[in-house]
Amino acid sequence: RRSERRSGLGSFRRGVSHESVRRFASPNMADADDDLYGGFENTALKQQAQYNNFDNAKAGPMQASVMRGGAGAPRPLGTARMGTAAQRMGTARLGTAAGGPDMSRPMTSIRGAGYTSSGKPPGTSGMSSFAGQQAGTGPAPPLEKIVSNTPEDKARDKEAEVNALLEESAKANVENRNPLALEKAKECAKKERQLCKFREQANLQDSINVDLTYAVCFNLANQFQANEMFMEALNTYSLIVKNKQYSQSGRLRVNMGNIYFRQKKFPSAIKMYRMALDQIPTTGKELRFKIMANIGHAFVKMGNYQDAIMSYEAIMEGRPDIMAGFNLVVCYFATGDKEKMKRGFAKLLSIPDAMSSDAKLEEEDAADDADDDDGVKEEDELAMVRKAERTKVKSCVLQAAKLIAPKIEEKFVDGFDYVIEALRSSQDYTDIASDMEISKAVYFLKKKDPKKAKETLEAIQKKDKKLHDATTLSRAATNLCFIHSLEGDYRQADEYGTAAIRADRYNAKALVNKANCEIYKARAAEERDRLEEARELYQEAKNLYMEGIGVEADCVEAIFNLGLCCRRMAELERVIGQNQNYVHCVLAALQAFEKLRSIMPDSADCIWNIATICDELDAFYASGPEGVASTNVSYLKKASTSYKALVALVKTDAAVLARYGALLARDDDESQAFTYHSISYKHYPVDMEVISWLGAYFVKSEMYEKAIDYFQKAAQIQPKEVKWQLMVASCYRRVQRLTEAFATYKLIDKKHPDNVECLNYLVKLSKELGHPEETKEYQLKLSRAEKEQDARSHQRPPAAQQATRQDLDAPRGGAPQQARQSYDNGYGGGGGYGGYGEFQSAEQAPARGGRASGDAEAEAARAVAERANVGGGKVIQKGRKADDDDWGNDELGDDLLPM
Repeated sequence: RRSERRSGLGSFRRGVSHESVRRFASPNMADADDDLYGGFENTALKQQAQYNNFDNAKAGPMQASVMRGGAGAPRPLGTARMGTAAQRMGTARLGTAAGGPDMSRPMTSIRGAGYTSSGKPPGTSGMSSFAGQQAGTGPAPPLEKIVSNTPEDKARDKEAEVNALLEESAKANVENRNPLALEKAKECAKKERQLCKFREQANLQDSINVDLTYAVCFNLANQFQANEMFMEALNTYSLIVKNKQYSQSGRLRVNMGNIYFRQKKFPSAIKMYRMALDQIPTTGKELRFKIMANIGHAFVKMGNYQDAIMSYEAIMEGRPDIMAGFNLVVCYFATGDKEKMKRGFAKLLSIPDAMSSDAKLEEEDAADDADDDDGVKEEDELAMVRKAERTKVKSCVLQAAKLIAPKIEEKFVDGFDYVIEALRSSQDYTDIASDMEISKAVYFLKKKDPKKAKETLEAIQKKDKKLHDATTLSRAATNLCFIHSLEGDYRQADEYGTAAIRADRYNAKALVNKANCEIYKARAAEERDRLEEARELYQEAKNLYMEGIGVEADCVEAIFNLGLCCRRMAELERVIGQNQNYVHCVLAALQAFEKLRSIMPDSADCIWNIATICDELDAFYASGPEGVASTNVSYLKKASTSYKALVALVKTDAAVLARYGALLARDDDESQAFTYHSISYKHYPVDMEVISWLGAYFVKSEMYEKAIDYFQKAAQIQPKEVKWQLMVASCYRRVQRLTEAFATYKLIDKKHPDNVECLNYLVKLSKELGHPEETKEYQLKLSRAEKEQDARSHQRPPAAQQATRQDLDAPRGGAPQQARQSYDNGYGGGGGYGGYGEFQSAEQAPARGGRASGDAEAEAARAVAERANVGGGKVIQKGRKADDDDWGNDELGDDLLPM
């Protein structure tokens, strides 16, 4: 037994019995799940059993080769090799498995199958061994291409090309590349015609794809319409609808009607819509109502409101729609029928909201979940669509309510009350009632009744907080703040501004109004010379503006006012003497206005501020301020570019043209400066700065005849100003028109008998013209005038004389900084573009142009000094004495010099 146990034969013999053999041969194994050998019961073993009859199972011991899993060993169930052996019975492999007639049938094995946890080495079994055997044979040859030589194959290839072009055209249309889509559509139509012709030549008429032809023609017509080639589109649509093979082509008449509508051929559009409506079955109700809406729109465009009302009423009876109800209310308003307006508004409110009750509950639950979560939960696409639809519906209802409220009753107050009550009694639009109350207050403002407007808004503040949400309360307080600020009651405005922010901190307009109140308080502190307090208030206003921009990034009011606030802060820092802070504030203002220009590129207000800031910075750096590093930025060039863009927007603004001309003059571009000053004078011929500059330009160019016209114009505008008449007389002397000069001086002497310069010239001219009696008379007057002038000069403080002289001698662009800031920033506290290139301040509007009064005189003085340095003026007439008056004579004061 020990030897049998070692060999395994004894246990095998004891384990095999007749009963087990019977069970193995039985085709019905009830306990197949628990039987270890259940896998051998298949068709192959049944056929094998017919050969063996299992009689040899008792004959003798198992062969050693079978026990070792040799060729005769049974193979696992379900493999391809087992099945193949079963189907090819009698082959050599099956014979090996079956053994000879004297060989015993193997039943099981007591030896392991050879599987290990580590597995066999790679390349020794399975596909790996096969790959190893085939490694040296190289890659497999490529597949042979199927050659399409038959007409059917060629037609199939051409049809594939047509489909590909059709898809490319449709894709380009979706991407708004209309020219490319049209090009592909034309190529597709050409290929499709070639395909039909090829099939006809190959006698393949039965295989012509009618649907493909329809799709190609429809796409071509659609691309013509997208590229606004309406005639070609109409012709293509006509070819389709006239073809009887296309049973549904009648719907394309809607597209034809849309083309006629865009061409404003409304009768033709209505005809096409009605023809399409006749071909739409009654089952397509949605499409029929859409076509009826188009018909109503066309009637409205024609002014035929009665027919439009019939179309919209049919829609409201069959399939109520918000847009149709709104259009119906508009038509009732156009006809002036008050009762129908009320009835139409009631129908509009009876339409259920686009958001169902379940959707509202889901939205509220999502909002609650978002409040519970620490992070911000992003809305899904469905919620965004619902929100957009709700906004659209609310806008339509609110517009309809605003439209009919002033007209449905004798008094507009009663009309507003009726609409508000109707909204409150509705189920889906109660929140719009609060908006209508604010609209009622705004309507009072339009009627110039601010008292009633304030009462209405204050009533909203005093009502039960449950009737109005926080947003409505904040809006009401914001409007109250705005009204009180316009009335000059800044204390009340500040209180309501604070209340508006307290109700809703995320209201950008409330933040802007509150910041404006801080600006007013800062300016009041400046007037009381409390500069530190003003600086803090300006900083608080700046922070509020920045917060408003954070809430609403495109809030143009906050950005614009932020720029103005920074300019006011810069002016304050300059007064205090903090040059570094001044530069920082000015650059912050420039950044704000540049951001605003990216949002509103055509805003004249914004470009004006950018230009003036750059002009101011250029003058600041040119003066060499202490404690400020120099810059490589060419602010003069940036200012010139901004002025040029501003001139393109406001071509007739005289002050902008004059300012640009002055900038060009400072840049030594005299010809362009003269051009813009001339245009400015053409649009506004009473601007004294422009007149004086033009006169000085002609004097510098020694064109005295033309300068006379401008100085005479200035004398007419300012008849009490003696310098203009003196300049006219001086120009006459320069061109040797002594008679006119003498007459002009005599007129000046009558109005200003104590003018020393005038009397001096009268003495000289009377001598030259040979009037000895008048010479004596004027000499006596001159002596008395000189004595009086000496007496006044002794009484006048020396400091005042020096200051006056310094202002007159200041070079162009180098005027005192205070005067320059008055020009640049005098409008800063306002809030609007007041025309002529100026922003009107809230307290007072500065003088237009506002440049330093000594600029023109200084320009003339500099021109004369330059001419004196190069050797005086040209000799205009022979015989002139070298010691004659030459604009720089010591006898003449600077006030007599032509500008």
